[in-house]
Amino acid sequence: MFDIDGVIYTGSGGIEGATEAIDALRASGRSVRFLTNNSAKTPEMVIKTFNKQGLNAQPAEITTSSLAAAEFLLPTAKGKKVYVIGEQPLMDALAAKGMLPFGGPDDGGKGKVEIGEETMSEAGLVPPADQVAAVVVGADSLINYYKIQKAASYLQCNPSTMFVVTNPDKQFLLKASSNHGGGMNIPILAPAAGVWMKAIEIISNREADMICGKPSPKLGKWLMDVHGYDADATCFVGDRIDTDVEFGRTNGMHTLFVESGTMTAEQAYGAEDCQRPDFIAPSIAMLHECLKAIAKEEA
Repeated sequence: MFDIDGVIYTGSGGIEGATEAIDALRASGRSVRFLTNNSAKTPEMVIKTFNKQGLNAQPAEITTSSLAAAEFLLPTAKGKKVYVIGEQPLMDALAAKGMLPFGGPDDGGKGKVEIGEETMSEAGLVPPADQVAAVVVGADSLINYYKIQKAASYLQCNPSTMFVVTNPDKQFLLKASSNHGGGMNIPILAPAAGVWMKAIEIISNREADMICGKPSPKLGKWLMDVHGYDADATCFVGDRIDTDVEFGRTNGMHTLFVESGTMTAEQAYGAEDCQRPDFIAPSIAMLHECLKAIAKEEA
């Protein structure tokens, strides 16, 4: 089971050898699944990116944190209003399960003036807090003051409003390496949903009630049940120790950390037990070489 960003591809394109490794695993008879904390993409969007690097996949093989959030919120929020910090794929996933999402891209052009007027008006928040079952926070390229303040206001005004986060990642890999005149060739990282999650927690004085993506144990159990996998026979592969490796270890899987994404081998070696991987490699390209060596020994 593979993470995607930083493992299969980055913002710069496909990771060298990743397609060949996945193809080799399938050819060996092993099942392959993909799990991403990126709530801004649908499985179909992921597949389009895969196809650019020659990798094929089916929608059923890909799970996003948006799909997990919609599944986990279903018993609580079906038929109810849900305020969203996130992009259209998250809105669509919630709507597909019968929820009534609002906000999202529609609030992208608003700011401090608009939320100030809304909060201070006689009518107050629109819709009012007692009509909002949950605040759902995910990846959002149009994040702004208005969204953060409105989400925090709903949580402050109505203790029954659930605070749900698609994923706790604080950063993602935008570009594998870049030298912008500073004399250093370093990875370029960008803020992710965990950044505005933390801001909302501080403002509202509430912690998230539910984290739907990695490293959630609830997510691991759900995936194992859906696919009928045995955790002992599953390896989770990722580029982050705090989401990917912790997810695998929490759910009883083997874990492989790769250096092709946001974190380093030094961080993996120095991690606490719950985040220390079983194996470390430069990238998943080495899996292809491992399978070749196994086949040679068995021949």
